[in-house]
Amino acid sequence: MSKTDYNSEKNQTIKEKFVDREVFGDISSLMERIIKCEKKEVSIERDILGSMTTLMEDIIKSGRKDGSAEREILERTGALMESIKGDKDCELFGEIENLYKYRIDIPEIKDLKVHEKIKSSRNDVLETERERIVKEVKEKIAELKGEENFSEMILADGEISEETNKVNQADMDERIAELESCLPGIENARGEMQEICEWIHVSNSLHDKLREKGHPVWNDDKVYVWGRTSTGQAIFFDDVISGICSNMEIFEGQKNEWKI
Repeated sequence: MSKTDYNSEKNQTIKEKFVDREVFGDISSLMERIIKCEKKEVSIERDILGSMTTLMEDIIKSGRKDGSAEREILERTGALMESIKGDKDCELFGEIENLYKYRIDIPEIKDLKVHEKIKSSRNDVLETERERIVKEVKEKIAELKGEENFSEMILADGEISEETNKVNQADMDERIAELESCLPGIENARGEMQEICEWIHVSNSLHDKLREKGHPVWNDDKVYVWGRTSTGQAIFFDDVISGICSNMEIFEGQKNEWKI
């Protein structure tokens, strides 16, 4: 499905329904207040109560009038309030997933099975992707060193000539040296923080889908928050929402099309 199909009248309505179900409201002022306070104060509880009221009003206005929205907001925001009261140190940024992107140089090494998306961009990667590359490079170094030992063994058994062994060793030594030289740059790469424009209270399901697509997210196992990196338009216009709906195959003509 092309991008233009996402914005057909019917698909716009589907996205609106999806956002209405999965997005509970904007809690930017609350989250910014929490982040700025190194020591959490009792006054934050009043901020939370105010945010709860606004959040419930917004959801009621959006059309969810069956009572479930109010109950869900009370439960989830109440859980956030309890987590704040129970933990006096505010280290939220350390807990946000996908907050940083790293510019790294992916080595062009034979048989290095770097994730295709990363290999094609060769620069901006997320923390989890960087960790995967580091792990893979280290595993490849260990594998090559094992091949060196094996080459020495078959030389001793007379299965290859000394000249062949020298060529093999030289090739492996070169590849090991190249990998070892690039490893510190990947491990020590400095990350650039993604700019969070709004903090959005979302369902745990949407939180997980956003995390998979590289968006900053945070949760305490009870409350799930999306660090939205865009602003100025309705959430259902965001490309990531279109992508998620497309992956779920709920658009017009798809297998799980939502009926409206």
